[in-house]
Amino acid sequence: MSPEKLVVVSADGHAGPERMADFMPYFEARHFDAFKEYAAAVEAYDAQRAGSLTSGGARSKGGEDGLWDFNLRTRHLDEDGISAEIIHIQGAPPFGTYPAVSTLGGPVQFKAQPDQIAAGCRAYNRWLSEKCATDPMRHLGVARLPIPDIEAAVAEVEFAAGAGLRGGVALPIFARGEAPFYNDGRYEPLWAACAHHGMAINFHGGANMDYGDGIERLALVLAETDWLGRRGMSHMIFAGVFERHPGLHVAITEQRTHWLDPVLKEWDSVYAFPRNADLRTVLPRRPSDYFRTNCFIGASFLSRPEVAARGELGNHTFMWGGDYPHEEGVWPYTKTALRWTFAEGVSSDDLRSMLSGNAARCYGIDLKALEPIADLVGPTEVELRTPVAEPPVAATPGERGAISWAYRREGPWH
Repeated sequence: MSPEKLVVVSADGHAGPERMADFMPYFEARHFDAFKEYAAAVEAYDAQRAGSLTSGGARSKGGEDGLWDFNLRTRHLDEDGISAEIIHIQGAPPFGTYPAVSTLGGPVQFKAQPDQIAAGCRAYNRWLSEKCATDPMRHLGVARLPIPDIEAAVAEVEFAAGAGLRGGVALPIFARGEAPFYNDGRYEPLWAACAHHGMAINFHGGANMDYGDGIERLALVLAETDWLGRRGMSHMIFAGVFERHPGLHVAITEQRTHWLDPVLKEWDSVYAFPRNADLRTVLPRRPSDYFRTNCFIGASFLSRPEVAARGELGNHTFMWGGDYPHEEGVWPYTKTALRWTFAEGVSSDDLRSMLSGNAARCYGIDLKALEPIADLVGPTEVELRTPVAEPPVAATPGERGAISWAYRREGPWH
């Protein structure tokens, strides 16, 4: 094994301002009054739940300042040996449903108009592009789009590409309200714009799934989140999106991976079903073939069982992610988590593919350009081959301990 440092790319990080009101300078003046009203409603909501949520309404534990302080964030990347990261939103965008994840008591009551939703996405994208510009080689931001306004979404793709948001764009994991499903032809200008500008499409796990206040509510969210996260991908494959746009890439992030092989076999069987003969005349390849060439799994904090069962397709599509700085993520024990997951049973080529190579293909990352950074902060392969007997524990009560999902031992969730 070579002692050279490894380039590590996290496919899953999060960023957002300290307060929703901090987005104000990124709005046009005509939206000031409405945004003040919205931000005040968010602030009142947070005041009733002090300490439970951060920024856009998603949980973190420790290190929250790194969500908006990119000097601190970069120090955390260095300490954890990460050369670059894909940055998703922290919770809800301005004028979006707040909080972004389901909580007891329901969301903030504010009815945003379509032009306000578009303005909120633009404000977030301006904020994020400004932050990523502090070190564009390492910070690849993911833009928000004002779905279901396709015309405005296309305009936002063009803005985001010009603003240097190299992580592509994010779409909701399932259609809401007037938004059509992703097989609908109305999305064609959006697919074309993303393909033209080389902007990957991201479906990120988690959504505002409200199942009431019973003790079963979390179980229902966990039982459905992976299915919902991949649902849009099946719509795009069967609708021929990748046949028409062979250079378009899609990543589903913060996903478990246990479903991949059986689901692709099921989709291939659906494709071969005799009554789908007409479909095969316009879709010459199997769904699994399109998945192999166009789709990626942002498998945040890959576990040992997932790596052991990865197969050839996993080597080709899995992208490791740390989920910084969420409480289920691996920071600040990233190197230990990588050793826990990858110390045994993974070839050098497969290790490099899952740590950076697949992300490089998905997002168009120049790994050669990241090597000087990796030489300074990255782990060596020898280091990652050192086994870890047990997950780390907090040194003192109240300190962030090893609660990460990276240490799952058996199933997708435990």
